[in-house]
Amino acid sequence: MTHQPVKPTVPPWLYKLFTGHQYPYVRRLAKFAQPIKPGEDRPEPTKDMIEAKFWEVYPRCSIKVLQEVKVGMIVVFHDLGEYPAGGYQELVDNPEEFLARTYGKKKIKVNFYDGDNFVCTINFKVAGWTEHEH
Repeated sequence: MTHQPVKPTVPPWLYKLFTGHQYPYVRRLAKFAQPIKPGEDRPEPTKDMIEAKFWEVYPRCSIKVLQEVKVGMIVVFHDLGEYPAGGYQELVDNPEEFLARTYGKKKIKVNFYDGDNFVCTINFKVAGWTEHEH
């Protein structure tokens, strides 16, 4: 029996973000990892295949934290910070608390990247932020 490395704690919201249908990166990697049979489409990946691909991708993901700011009729994003793979467990465990303490009352977007590839994003209205404030 091989010894499995200890996996970081991953809350349900994060697992669903990575493996759900809204952002297909992990699902697509799992699908295209299957062997191709001539004349047939690749089948959809199983739940186990998706989970295995999640544990391959997630530990190597970095994140960018951006502030969403409405300027007239458009929305712009200002870089607030970047965190390397494995360097944002506190954000994963308590996103609202971490973002409020680190960046204050803002509308924040957190983007996950696998190298240069975009994986998924999630938005937070931090510390009681409302659209009427800047």
